[in-house]
Amino acid sequence: MRKTPFIHHRGITARVVLVTGVMTLILGAAFVLLIVAVRGQRDAGQLALRSQEAITAGSELQKTVITLETGLRGFVGSSNERTLEPWNQGLQQYPGQVRRLAALVSDEPTQQMLVRRIASDIDDYVNLWGKPLLALARDRPAQARAVIVNANGRTRIDTIRNEFNTLFEQERAVAASREHKAEGRSNLSIAAGIGGLALLLLLAAGFALFLRRYVVGPVKTVAGASRSLAEGDMSVRVPPAGTTEIGDLGRAFNSMADSIERGRREVAEHARELERSNEELDRFAAVTSHDLQAPLATISMYVQLLEARHGRELGSAGQLVDGISAATGHARELIRGLLEYSRAGRGELRKDPLNMKRVVNEVLDVLAGPIEEAGAAIEVRDMPVVYADHRNISQVFQNLISNAVKFSDGDPRVKITADRVDSSWWFAVSDNGIGMEPSKAEEIFEPFHRLHGEGAYPGTGIGLAVCERIIEHHGGRIWAESAPGKGSTFRFTLPAEVPAPEPARDQPAVA
Repeated sequence: MRKTPFIHHRGITARVVLVTGVMTLILGAAFVLLIVAVRGQRDAGQLALRSQEAITAGSELQKTVITLETGLRGFVGSSNERTLEPWNQGLQQYPGQVRRLAALVSDEPTQQMLVRRIASDIDDYVNLWGKPLLALARDRPAQARAVIVNANGRTRIDTIRNEFNTLFEQERAVAASREHKAEGRSNLSIAAGIGGLALLLLLAAGFALFLRRYVVGPVKTVAGASRSLAEGDMSVRVPPAGTTEIGDLGRAFNSMADSIERGRREVAEHARELERSNEELDRFAAVTSHDLQAPLATISMYVQLLEARHGRELGSAGQLVDGISAATGHARELIRGLLEYSRAGRGELRKDPLNMKRVVNEVLDVLAGPIEEAGAAIEVRDMPVVYADHRNISQVFQNLISNAVKFSDGDPRVKITADRVDSSWWFAVSDNGIGMEPSKAEEIFEPFHRLHGEGAYPGTGIGLAVCERIIEHHGGRIWAESAPGKGSTFRFTLPAEVPAPEPARDQPAVA
């Protein structure tokens, strides 16, 4: 058994997700580096400030030591207790200042060790030199003055000053080193962040080009092909676009276009077959009507000859002859009605601008005999100009008006009106005849359907079916509104393809 090779491909969705994830990671890394840079600069500033605070604290402690020396020398020289105020104030301040200085340099071991040495030297100066000399000055001032001249105390102060100078120089060096390192890390982080953002912009630009080439472009191609297909170009196809989702879309479109083209060919073939069938039916109806009417005309002629030659001799057989004559006449009417129905609503309409009032007057001239015989009064209101087939519309009005005159119990009154409703003209033929049940309003449009017997009202029952076909062929519709004993109103619509004319100011026409 032959196996189909497995084709591995990465779809557009997977690529979009992958690129989006990479861009998100790069953007996150860039933000992290920028945050690190900002924190590095902040830490460098804090360290520099801390070193400055350490130098300030060391300076204050150095001033306190000098204050101790000044107070001690002043008391030994004058034996005045008031001169000991700097000494006493220095004794209270320097322990706290030593602790604060040690806290500020706690992260540097060499500086911490130097602070401990300074604190020890200050303690030695106070305890081993200052306090014994102060006690000696209270007991033997002259001897104390002789001792103060000795350079031992000054040597201790100079040693402490040198240690402070060393502390300050080292603290400044530490601060400079910290600032340099922090600035280096900050610059590196900023450079990395800028590089990440630049890489992100490059990826975004590449991703945009990718989308434009592999997504937007093929989709626009499919959209353009869809428009061409909708406009009737059945030959349009889209080129294959790989094995991605866009490629699947293109293949689905091509498959759909193939199906539509096949369906269109099949519909065209069926239409041609239907057209040929209709033509054959037309020829069949014409030939059949001719072939059927010829023998019927012959029978009618023989019946008339029989009546003319042997009318008095026929006796009771004359009723049979009359029945044959009436039956052949009715059959000929049915054949003509059937032919008329088969041709109604078919073929190309010859639409011309028709003055509907003139069309109605022409129909009234044709129906002048039946109208005068029935004593009917016809009222025609203002009529518009519409685009329609003259012969077909005339036939519609002729059928409706003749029915309105025919289905009456006496003194027929017929009114013909037209009203503009939205984009259509609504025509109405109303009468005061016998009416009908509202439930029968749809049945009367069926071919050969009659609500009354042939004896009461003559006709073939095909006129309204012909009207329905003609009106539907014009793009309108026809219906009836009626009630028993209250007359009927037949309405039909036609598209208003020309502007509505100004209403005429003359009086309604009465026939």
